[in-house]
Formats: sequence, structure tokens, C-alpha cells
Amino acid sequence: MKVLVTGASGFIGKTFVKTLIQEQPSVEIYCAVRKSSDIDELKSLNFRFVEFDLTNIDTFSQAVEEMECVIHFAANFNFLASEDSLFQLNVIATQKLAEACLKARVKHFVYCSTTEAMGIVEDGTEESDYNPDELYGRSKMEAEKILIQMKNQNEFPVTIVRPTGVFGPGDRYVFKEMVESVDRTIINKVFPTSAKTLLHFTYIDDVVQGFIKIVQLPEQTIGEIYILASDEPQTYRQIFTTIAEKLGRKKPLFISPFPLLLARPFWPFLFRFYRWRNFGYPYVPNALKKIPTSRNYMNQKAKEELGFKPIVDFETGVERTIEWMRGRDMIKTKLKT
Repeated sequence: MKVLVTGASGFIGKTFVKTLIQEQPSVEIYCAVRKSSDIDELKSLNFRFVEFDLTNIDTFSQAVEEMECVIHFAANFNFLASEDSLFQLNVIATQKLAEACLKARVKHFVYCSTTEAMGIVEDGTEESDYNPDELYGRSKMEAEKILIQMKNQNEFPVTIVRPTGVFGPGDRYVFKEMVESVDRTIINKVFPTSAKTLLHFTYIDDVVQGFIKIVQLPEQTIGEIYILASDEPQTYRQIFTTIAEKLGRKKPLFISPFPLLLARPFWPFLFRFYRWRNFGYPYVPNALKKIPTSRNYMNQKAKEELGFKPIVDFETGVERTIEWMRGRDMIKTKLKT
């Protein structure tokens, strides 16, 4: 089977292709990457490389030619990106890639969406209404809607996958910023958090296993939507307390976010000051406004239909992530001897 993986040099994509080739060495894996992508780690493995750029739709048709399965991880993950950039890269590019796959008669198109497309929800399921509160989540929602329309009108063989926040070795996104906030920022002993509201992080290896099961079960998964989530969500306080513990730091002091939320008119200035002084993740305006609202999700459908089974608990995942960061001199706090 020929499989094309976009975003193969990214966090999830890289772990996916490395795991897939171990579990199914007979699969021909084509890594779709940009010219500027760092592929040194992948070159030593038995991968083929295809030039692919979300900004250049002319590369799409040739990339998907003769492919049986396309897994689309590539996206603009920047929550602070402009609306136009997110729309072009996450919506239009996904639509054009799907159209190229439809024309090439690709048998299975697996789309990596996100639970951010659902947004603010407690115990969210695949049937929950869309309620994104960020431009990034809205862009992924719009892409989902296009793919669902193609499925209904053209029998496009798509599976939509919604991972929660993903963390683990290799992460350079939100969770890494959370670790850095506890590790090195000038205000790392005081965090605005809520004792009750929930976030949901899932370890990278568990998410990848979910994707692999979907690729292995096309007849069962085509036309479906799956949430890939750990069994237990986390409170903000649990997240920062665990990070501090694994770093060897004292437990932070937690304060209510509401005084900062009342200062909303001053956020533009605060954000500029944050970038200059490196206050850390919780003080970023778009992070502050999320603190009072929960976003946690159910994995029952993936468990029942895919045999999805999260293995790595949150504390173990945090420990492995910090160990990986230490090995790359990304951690300032010294280990206690």
C-alpha cells in the first residue's frame, strides 16, 4: 500500500511515520514535506520524500498520484496567526488537496482535525455541536464541513480525526510553552488558574496509535469522525503542579484569573509586554480568556470501534516530555542531586 503523509516532519506526523514503518514495514510511506523542512531524522529510515507546500496547490496533484491513502497532518497550528493565513492554509489548501485526492481516486483520506473545532464543551462527543472560540478552531471546523460535504455529495472516502491537545517528546507547541512558563519565566511562581475548569491533553504515542488503527481499518472508519483523547482530562492546577513537580520546583501559587480578565481593555499592552519580558503561557491574552471555560472530551467511540486504548498517563507523559527537553538544553531548572 502506498501512503502519503503530509506534515511528516511535524510533531504528530514524524511520530506517525516512524511508528507506521515499524509496525507495517511493507507499506510504502511517502513523506510530503516542504523544501525547508528538517528531515535529517527521517532520512535514515526507509521513506520516500515528496515536495509539498500548503501555499502551492500546484504540488498537490502530483503528490497524491497513485496513492491509496493520504493522511493530512500539515496545517497552520499558530493560534495567533491571521484569519487569512489560517483560512488559506487550513481551509482552502485542505479543500484543494481533497479535490486532488478525489480526482486521483485515492481510497482513503484521513484528515487530522482537532477538538478545537468543537471548542468550549464539557464531555464533548463526536455528536457535539461546533463551538470554536479561536480562529484556529474555526478554520479546522470549516475544513471539516467541506470534507463532510464532499463525502455526502461525491462519496469522498474521508475519515475526520479530532485529537485533543497532544504532548510528549518532540512537542514544540502549547505544552512546551507551559513547561517553559514554569521553568524560566520571571513570574513562574504565580499562575492565574481555575481549580475546576478542565483542559485535555493526550500523549503523542497514544494519539499516533489511534491514527494507525484508522489507517488499518478503512472499511470501518471511512465516513466517520473520531475523537482521540486520554481517559482523564486535567485541571489547570493539576497541569502546572505536575510540571513543577517533575521539574523539581516548588508548587506554584495559584490566583484567580478574573482580575486579569477584568483588565481586558489593557490586554493589547499586556501582550506586547509579555513578548518583551517573557511572562509565560498563562498570561497570553488568548490563554487567559480560556481559563474560566472547560474543554474536555469523550473517547468512547474510538474505544468501541477502533480498540483505541490510551496507555500513557498524564504524569508519566510530563516526565518523559521534560526528560526530552532536558536532553536538548531546553530546561533551565537544574536537577537536584
